[in-house]
Amino acid sequence: MSFFKGLLKETFKELLSSKVNLVFMLLAMIISLTALNTIYSLGMSAKHQIIKILESVQFGKDAMVIVAGGGRIIGLTTTRSDTLKMGDVKALEKLDFVKLASPISLGYMDVGYKGTVEKMRIEGVYPNYTVATNWYPQIGRFITKKDLKSMAKVCVIGSAVPKKFHMKKVLGTYIKLAGQYFEIVGVLEPKTFFGHFSRNERILIPLTTAQKRVFHVNYLSAVKLLFRPGTDMKLAKKVIRKILRKRHHLFGIAPDDFRMITPELALSVFSKAITTINMFLLSISIISLTISGVIIMNLMYANIEEKAPVIALRIAIGASSFDIILHYLIMSLWIALISGFLGWLFSVGILKLISMVSPLKPEFSVSSFVLSFCFAGSTCVLFTLIPAIRASRVEPSLLLKSL
Repeated sequence: MSFFKGLLKETFKELLSSKVNLVFMLLAMIISLTALNTIYSLGMSAKHQIIKILESVQFGKDAMVIVAGGGRIIGLTTTRSDTLKMGDVKALEKLDFVKLASPISLGYMDVGYKGTVEKMRIEGVYPNYTVATNWYPQIGRFITKKDLKSMAKVCVIGSAVPKKFHMKKVLGTYIKLAGQYFEIVGVLEPKTFFGHFSRNERILIPLTTAQKRVFHVNYLSAVKLLFRPGTDMKLAKKVIRKILRKRHHLFGIAPDDFRMITPELALSVFSKAITTINMFLLSISIISLTISGVIIMNLMYANIEEKAPVIALRIAIGASSFDIILHYLIMSLWIALISGFLGWLFSVGILKLISMVSPLKPEFSVSSFVLSFCFAGSTCVLFTLIPAIRASRVEPSLLLKSL
């Protein structure tokens, strides 16, 4: 034990004896590790935040969204998108495993208020929208059955809309939509969001009003389904697909003119996109780490050249090749320990700054801390090994030349 304590002190003392080399080695590693830790933590945070967002809008394991138009989950539709109608919703509501079906008619239109015009997401919805999405008014009320029946020109707005239009009074205020004035009767509670699209900037109006007075269509954009507990999702998808294909007169090899999105599918799509970006950025970080390793290797070579007479003396008095290699590997571990800690510390600071200026809320985990030291240790040891082996082969006769 005392041998290793002495070795640790000796190697640390040698590191401090060449402060310029030490600073450059640490700097090279710290920059690379900071980038690596930051990218890794942001990737993990993004995935966790997506899961939280899905949960916050009642999109758990017992939910599904049916979107009008066939094709890939993300991208343009490859079929007609005007075939999903209220008759389909009524048919799906009759299924034993369906707890609730909430139709949506969606579009983007200019919304005006006192001379200010903003393009916003407009959704025609049913009163059960609140249950389907776990999203309730913070103030005021929501759309009622009476509003649906009378095609009332009322709306419930997202929590970010009043700020967008600099409204002093909200409830009872009128906004202009499709050339008509709609009374604000409620404001939704704020919801977390991911990326640049704010979920809190939307206008909800009665579905009948949306179809007859605003969009002038008789079809739906989507239907949100909630299933009863214990529903077999795979079986439910088969049954729903069969019903919709029959109602839409799709037979044989005709493609579906709708898309069924489950939480697992949505998470998979988002995760693949995030993973691809992270892999690209992590590759850059690993290349940076390799460059840092080369810098450490060259500085170690310079240090060994400078300390060659001392190494020769140690070998002359009985130090083995293993002792010399161990000496420099422990020196590299000192560099890994210091740079790993500082790299993690700097990444925490950067993540805190990111959380202050963006909607993304980075999470600090033990895994990122361990990752920092693993990469630091492996890089330092790997790129110090070759110089260490060279140091172990210094001839003792070199000592005589230095005299």
